[in-house]
Order: sequence, then structure tokens, then C-alpha cells
Amino acid sequence: MSRTDPGSEVSTESSAETRTEPGAKKARLVYLMGASGVGKDTLLGEVRRHRPEWLVAHRYITRPSGTSENCVSLSAEEFERRRRLGLFCLDWHAHGLDYGLGIEIPAWLERDQVVIVNGSRRALATARECFGERLLPVLVTAQPSVLRERLIQRGRETRDEIQARLCRHQQLAATLDDVDRIDNSHELRHTVAALQALLVTECPA
Repeated sequence: MSRTDPGSEVSTESSAETRTEPGAKKARLVYLMGASGVGKDTLLGEVRRHRPEWLVAHRYITRPSGTSENCVSLSAEEFERRRRLGLFCLDWHAHGLDYGLGIEIPAWLERDQVVIVNGSRRALATARECFGERLLPVLVTAQPSVLRERLIQRGRETRDEIQARLCRHQQLAATLDDVDRIDNSHELRHTVAALQALLVTECPA
């Protein structure tokens, strides 16, 4: 397992080392996990702006999506119909909601692309069964003080609820000790650079 230095001076410009053209045999599904408020959706937005050769896949969720989320909102009926039609390669239920990843993801992997998605620890075992060696689980972390401040600024929860969420974040990190992780406590450019460094290691030329 690697723990990438967030301050590493790795260029965030496109490079031949991580560009995945057809036939490159570098297909990986980067499966991001992390506590709410750690900045996964913000990181995905930054990746889309600065690393267009990495394909960011959206999730399908049975709730309205926020402006910063990379997802498609569906009603429960819409979600169930798509599931019956086999239009999800992976789906799970959490916090009273249904989440799904579309069958476009295996199609992109068949074209030897690096695909990045906001995943879930609850579905990690199933994702490993589905994608095998192509799956690259990554835990996005942040220092407790940084995560606390982000949750306070978001304004959705009481201080007791925030404290409970911080405890769950620590428990999550403890249960995924064998998973690669990147620290998102600092500027986003450092997090993207850390992700690039990880992919250079995992997808050697």
C-alpha cells in the first residue's frame, strides 16, 4: 500500500506516462472512497478540468444531486427499471438511497482507459469481484481539523453530528488499512498530483 505525499511536486500536466491510448493496456478503475466532506466530488471536478484523458464516470442516485456532484438523479422507479434492464455494472444501497454505476464503465475499460468514480466502502467487496485486477481502490483522507472545518462550513449538521461523522471517518480509515490513500487536506493541485503519482506506479509504461 502506498501513502502519497500531498506536497509532491508532480506536474498535473498531461504526460505520456498516464495517457491511455487504445492498446496501451493500462485500463484501471480508480475507485475513490472517503467520508462525506473529505472532498471527493471536488477532486473529481478538478480531475475533469486538468486531466481530461482520465474518464470521470458519474453515479446514478435516488435523490436530487448537488451542484458539485458528478451524478444523475433518478426516482426509485427509474432506478429499479434500469437495474432490471441490467444497465448497472454495480449498485448498492446506503443511507436509505440506491446508488449505481453504469455499464459504460466496463466499455471504457475495454478501451484501455483510466476511469475514476466516486465509490463506496459498502460495495468494495462486490467491486473487487466485478473488476478484479483492474480495480484500484483509493481512500481519500483529510486531517481531522480540516475535515471538521469543511463540515462546519457546509452547515448541514449539528456539532454532535459532525463529531459522529469524524468518528466514522477514523473507523473507515482503520478498516481500509490495506488500501492506497491520498491526502486531500491541502490545495487540490497537490491531491491531483498525488493521484497521478499513484497511477504512474500502478500503470507503468
